[in-house]
Amino acid sequence: MARILFIQRTREDWLGPMYLSATLKEGGHRCDILVEPLERDGMVRRATEYRPDILAVSCLTTELHWAVRTAAEIRRATGALVVFGGTHPTLAPESCIAAEPVDVVCRGEGEGPLLELANALDGGGEIERIPNLWVKRGAEVVRNPLRPLVRDLDELPLPDRDLYEKYELFRHRGKKCLALGRGCPFSCAHCHNSAKMTVFGGTGPYVRWRHEGRVLDEIERLAARGNLKVLHFIDDSFGARGSWLARLVERMARMPLGDVALQANMRADLVSEELADAFATFGPSRLRLRIAVETGDEAYRTRILKKKLSDAELLTAAERLHRRGIGFVTYNMLGLPGERYEQALETLRFNLRLKPEMALAFIFQPLPGTELAELAVEKGFLDPRLLERIGTDEFPASFQGESPLVQPEIRKVENLQRVFGFVVEHPALFPVAARMCRLEWLAPALRAFFRLHLRWILRRRRVRDEF
Repeated sequence: MARILFIQRTREDWLGPMYLSATLKEGGHRCDILVEPLERDGMVRRATEYRPDILAVSCLTTELHWAVRTAAEIRRATGALVVFGGTHPTLAPESCIAAEPVDVVCRGEGEGPLLELANALDGGGEIERIPNLWVKRGAEVVRNPLRPLVRDLDELPLPDRDLYEKYELFRHRGKKCLALGRGCPFSCAHCHNSAKMTVFGGTGPYVRWRHEGRVLDEIERLAARGNLKVLHFIDDSFGARGSWLARLVERMARMPLGDVALQANMRADLVSEELADAFATFGPSRLRLRIAVETGDEAYRTRILKKKLSDAELLTAAERLHRRGIGFVTYNMLGLPGERYEQALETLRFNLRLKPEMALAFIFQPLPGTELAELAVEKGFLDPRLLERIGTDEFPASFQGESPLVQPEIRKVENLQRVFGFVVEHPALFPVAARMCRLEWLAPALRAFFRLHLRWILRRRRVRDEF
C-alpha cells in the first residue's frame, strides 16, 4: 500500500483530487490532503507525520511558485516522490519538470497514471515507462506519450468526498461540486480548453459525458450525506447537450431535494426554450446561472476571443430567462489586449441591456499557453518574461487586482472594473461613473470601494445559500 498526500493552497474542494483519491483507494492505497490555510501546525510537520510515498500537487498556474517552494520543503523532510499534475503541468510540462523538487509531471488525466505509479512504488516496479508521465532519471527526463483519454467516465469511481471533509470548513459547506462530463466543444482564445484540444489531439474524444443515471445517483448520495444547499456543476459546457440536460433537470426537479439550488456556467446560445422551460420547472429561485459575456464589443468577442456568440444571442438568452423569472449573473473581462476605455464602457452598457441580477467584472490575466496571452506578447502589451513570474508578488495574476498589460487607458479601465457591478445594480449612476473612472487619481478610493462592495456581495450570497 502506497501513501499519497495531496497539497493545495486554496480553500476549495476540488473534484480532481477527489477523483484521484477515489481511484487510488479503490486500488488499495491510502490518501490524505493538506490545505495550507487550514493547517495550524504547518504543512511540513503534518506531512512528516503522514510519511507519504507520493506528494501529489494539482498545480494551478497562479500557484506554481508556492507549489514548488512547498513541495521542496516537504520533499526534504519526507523524501516523498513529488508529482505535479493538473492544467498547468499539462500545458507547460517543461518548466514544471525543470523545477528542482519535481520528480514526475503528470500530463492529462491522472487517474490511470497515478494508480500505476502507486502500484509500481508499492511493488518495486519501474516507473519510467508509464504513459502520461514525464519522469526524471538522473540528468535526463523520460517523456512518455499520452494515453487515450478516459472514454467512459462512468467507469471511474465517484469522487472521494471524505478526502476534504476531515476539515470542519468542508463538512459545514453546503455547496458541493460535481460534473456532467469532461472537456468543452468550444475553442475560445482566452481559455485553457483550446490549448488542451491541441495537446490531446489523437487521444480520443475531448468532450465526454457521464450517463444521466450516474449523475442522479451521485446527487442522491450527496443529499443523503446531509447539509446539501447548492449543487455546483463545474462543467465548462453545461448546456452543450440541450435536450439531454433538459431531461436531467426535469428529473432533478422531481427528486426530494427541498430548496437545494443548482449553480452552473451557461453559454447564452445554449439557452433554448426547451432548456429554459426545464429550468423553470426546477424553480427560478433555486437557480444560480452564470453567463459569460466577456466583452460588450461583439467584433472583439467573435474575432479576437474566438467566442462565436453574438449580441443578439446574449439578448435572446436574457429575454428567455427573464420571461420565466429566472435571474442570472454575468461574467465580464476588462483590460483585454488592445482594449480602450470606450470599449470597456460598452461592456458595461451592454450589461445594462441584459439586466442581470448581478454582474461580475474581472481584470484580464494572461495565462501561459493560451492564444490571448500570445497575442498580448505579440502586440507588445506584455513582457513575455513576466509569464514566468506568474503567482509571485511581481505578477500575482489577480482577476480583481491590477493588469499586467502595458497599454493606453489601462488604469481607467481598472477604475471601471471597481464600480462595474455596483453600476449594473444602480443603472442611473452610469453617466457619473463613466466620468469618474477617467480620473486615474481616484484609483485608491475606487479600490477601497470595490473591496467593500465585494465583501457585501459575498456575504449576501453566503446568507442566501447558507454556506
